Amino acid sequence: MSMKKILLIALLCVISQMMMAQGKRILGTVSDQDGPILMANVVERDPNNRIVSATQTDINGNFSMEIKSTKNKLVISFVGDKTKTIAIGDGEQFNVKLDADKTTLQEVTVHAKGTRSGGLFIPNRELSSAQQKFDMGAVEGMAFTSADEALQGEIAGLDIVQNSGNLGSGTTMRLRGVTTINGNAEPLIVVNDKIFDNPDKTFDFTNANDEQYASLLSVNVEDIQNITVLKDAAATAIWGANGANGVIMITTKRGSRGKTRVNFSYKFTGTWQPDGYKLLNGDDYTMLLKEEFYNPSQKATVTSNIMELNYNKSWSEYENWNNNTDWVKAVTQFGGMHSWNLSLTGGGSKASFRISAGYDRQTGSVIKQTLDRFSTRITLDYNVSDRIRFSSEFPLTYTNNVENYSNLLGIAQQLAPNMSIYRQNADGTNTNEYYIMNPSGDATKGNYSSSELDDIRGLGNPVAIANMAWKKDQTYRITPDFEIKYELLGTEEGKSRLTFNGRVDFDIYARSVPSYYPAALSTNSWTSSSYNLSTNTESNRMQIGGRTELVYTPYFKNNDIYATMLLRYEMQSSKTTSQDISMNELPGGITSPTVNADLRNMSSSNSRSNSQDFIYQGHASYKSRYNLDFSMRADGNSKFGPKNKWAYFPGVSLRYNIIDEPFMKKLKNSWLSMLGLRASWGIVGNAPSADYLFYNTYNTSDGAYGKSGSLQPTASLDGLKLDNLKWERTTQTNLGFNLNFLNDMIQVDFDYYHKDTKDMLMPTVKISSVTGYSTLAYKNVGQMSNDGWEMNINANRFIKVGNLTVSAGFNIAQNYNELKQMDNAVLDAKNSNWSASSRGTYLNRIQVGNPLGSIYGLRYKGVYQYSYDYLENYRKENNLSTAQYESWINTQIAAGKTFPIVTGADGNVLMNSTGSPQRKVYNYNSGSSTYEFQGGDANYEDVNHDGQINALDVVYLGNSMPKASGGFNFTFKYGQWCLRTRFMYRFGNKVINAARMSLEEMYTTYNQSATVNYRWRKDGDVTPMPRALYNTGYNWLGSDRYVEDGSFVRFQNLQLSYDFPKKKLKSLGISTLQLYLSVNNLYCWTKYSGTDPEISIGSWGVATDNSQTPRSKQFTASINIGF
Repeated sequence: MSMKKILLIALLCVISQMMMAQGKRILGTVSDQDGPILMANVVERDPNNRIVSATQTDINGNFSMEIKSTKNKLVISFVGDKTKTIAIGDGEQFNVKLDADKTTLQEVTVHAKGTRSGGLFIPNRELSSAQQKFDMGAVEGMAFTSADEALQGEIAGLDIVQNSGNLGSGTTMRLRGVTTINGNAEPLIVVNDKIFDNPDKTFDFTNANDEQYASLLSVNVEDIQNITVLKDAAATAIWGANGANGVIMITTKRGSRGKTRVNFSYKFTGTWQPDGYKLLNGDDYTMLLKEEFYNPSQKATVTSNIMELNYNKSWSEYENWNNNTDWVKAVTQFGGMHSWNLSLTGGGSKASFRISAGYDRQTGSVIKQTLDRFSTRITLDYNVSDRIRFSSEFPLTYTNNVENYSNLLGIAQQLAPNMSIYRQNADGTNTNEYYIMNPSGDATKGNYSSSELDDIRGLGNPVAIANMAWKKDQTYRITPDFEIKYELLGTEEGKSRLTFNGRVDFDIYARSVPSYYPAALSTNSWTSSSYNLSTNTESNRMQIGGRTELVYTPYFKNNDIYATMLLRYEMQSSKTTSQDISMNELPGGITSPTVNADLRNMSSSNSRSNSQDFIYQGHASYKSRYNLDFSMRADGNSKFGPKNKWAYFPGVSLRYNIIDEPFMKKLKNSWLSMLGLRASWGIVGNAPSADYLFYNTYNTSDGAYGKSGSLQPTASLDGLKLDNLKWERTTQTNLGFNLNFLNDMIQVDFDYYHKDTKDMLMPTVKISSVTGYSTLAYKNVGQMSNDGWEMNINANRFIKVGNLTVSAGFNIAQNYNELKQMDNAVLDAKNSNWSASSRGTYLNRIQVGNPLGSIYGLRYKGVYQYSYDYLENYRKENNLSTAQYESWINTQIAAGKTFPIVTGADGNVLMNSTGSPQRKVYNYNSGSSTYEFQGGDANYEDVNHDGQINALDVVYLGNSMPKASGGFNFTFKYGQWCLRTRFMYRFGNKVINAARMSLEEMYTTYNQSATVNYRWRKDGDVTPMPRALYNTGYNWLGSDRYVEDGSFVRFQNLQLSYDFPKKKLKSLGISTLQLYLSVNNLYCWTKYSGTDPEISIGSWGVATDNSQTPRSKQFTASINIGF
């Protein structure tokens, strides 16, 4: 039976019962001395003071809610007013006026009293799993393009790093360490209880370490009410194979009853790039290159034919190479973002709605970057009766991200500063034509660029690239859903309740990434592969999901006992298609790759997957003191064969609220308001991202056979069929406690966890070629563990002096990762061998018993101050005997002087048979050395004192995983004024500063950092900067010279806001008016020498700074007004 028929039958079955039964609903208004109260809390509490239902008032102070028992009480509260308790009884209409709280010394603080845990609504004090909630109201008025940016530094154990400062680049998120090497290690994103994943199946998570499609861009920050992060397996087990990396649950705003209210907000954000490396100017650059070419050969004429360095006015290109161009300044700008958001909300006694629309127009701090985003979200909640509720949601997001074709900042840092941006006239004035280097050749014999500067020519002109080439990333995403809730047993008091929930949801996604590189950006021939090159990548996904669930809450005469449980069935079907096309030699002015030209590449793919699952979840509590939760999820997935198609993921958790014991009564009534112990255990899983793994798939374009003129296409198997592939499974144990003081004014949450991942899935695993194939699409390869702890502390209004109140928050987390077991074939493939000819690389070492993210390389000991010839000449000039010579050298070494000679473990020189010191060499091989170190060369530690630098001197240099991360914040309120500060930090992580390496290597013709002006030039120079050597030497090997401490504390946000008094606004017909002024990325305290220490990690956990665009500094001014 097709899915359409199944969904139609389910819907008809539900509709046929819609008009059954009646229930109890109450209405009312809440006001105080200033009039109706917006967002007053109205809570139904049972005789045990347990919250059984809750709502909030709308802008007119109205509320409407279903109650479970007329024997319960209503508790109405609002900040600054006294809390009022009212018996419900037979009442149906309640008009409540709250009195001002003038007698207490501290203001009333209203907290969320319950949390949705899986499919059940559980009071906060009964939650037994590890989770943390973040209210987006805490960052209202700040400039965030996506929700993950707002979460930075706010959630203990959630490490979030910006991928780059480019528009729409997204973030890298890791919750409680790295638990998988199966591509995407990001937490699962859930929006309104619906999975909101990255729909781009073509994205390579395994090898990506920079920018990626940011799926959270599809959710407007202004639409988000709160975010809950599920951390342990007991909380995430209900998500089964999807929740292995943790779950981030986003709840969006919905409508509320009352007259239609209009809210409008506008934000302007200005952005600019932080100060980066100071680079060489044109004169210093030419001086460096002349020295760089001279040093290896010692020939004075070596640069005479490199016209770009000689400032020869007779050369036709002279004016184009007689400049001091600041290329970084040329490609950066002051960027801005305009953000408009409008929402309408309201409703009557039966229905409520919310309609929102937002438009963002953003220009980057790098030229020619723009991001346009339009989003809208329509929600409707309609009470057909007191027993039937219909809800629907229709979100749509369109983004158009105009990106740079190339990494402009990376090019700008390396490009020759004496080259001009525009082609210049003979008098040195600029033309309107961008300067593009001539074809490579001998510049003295024609209109050529010197072949020695091919590195520079290959970079191109970044200003020209920005203005003439383009790349666009355009996405559409529509995620509507329709839900019905039906109280099967009614809502009367003193009876059990059985609630049916049914939902159908859709996820429709389309992405197009066209790009164009015109021939005008290069002087290569028309046969070049980049000549008028046009490409386009398109991907589409259609996903349909259905859910039915029953929630049963039995009635107990003993009110001390409470239980509720859920049974759910879900199914999902997804179809994805993608295609790529690349065409060059296009006619001038045509940018579409669909016209007839030289087809470089064309491919297409499609995939289909189906999944279904069954879920049971239960919660039981006695006196809200002893609490038990249990869940079981059965996941079925078409990506596995019959043997392993189904997997089962249990979870169980306990909570013991010691504070409710009679012997704690004195403490509870004095200073201790909560003491609860939590323990949980559970299993979650992971499935491969590829489809059709269990089937034999064929490639129908795998070459041809036959004679010339009668060739026939061939087909071949794409790979081996995977019959025994298993689910990746992570078992997690969590121990924690909740400790609150002074009526919950100070709240402390602590958790310790242990995670053990087995049968780790890894894509593209190398196998023996005797099978006829080189790789397996997927394989279960090993085992890994993560241990850690995290703590979150909140102090709400812990200081109050007059109208001034101060609140604060702090969180910290530590994670310890260890690889327990790994397939030998994977170790052999991932662990690279030593290559004597490689420079600037670090050995990839994946070792059992060690954590991922480890960095291995040489130890850098500085620069040899003196040459070997300096020693020999001194001996000859002073006629020293061998003993005298050896003694003198040891005296020099003891004085701190360095020479390219071999020393023993005691630090003394080792002499050869001729009475001369042994020369230190690089990679001695077959009786001869590949290179003899000279004065001014980099000095690497000879760990084993064998006289050579090679693979045996490679050591452990550190790890890219932070030893501690977290954040802290302070909030100061004085009357209607509010000052908020937010900080985030990471400590103990190492970063490979490849950007600095490329700017200090002095090995190519790329521009360098101004620090190379302090390079070694002659014997006796004391400097950490080696000499310049063009295309020779080993002065920039992978060593701890470029491995830096990436620890930092970032002043993330500083915001000042003013909330105009509602009483004064009422006469103007305005309900709310707030003004905000904030500064983002204000300052970063760090020892890191690069532009920004916030570097995302790669798939195996190594953080490398490759000159990504750093995150910009920003200021934001915003206004929010409601009618």
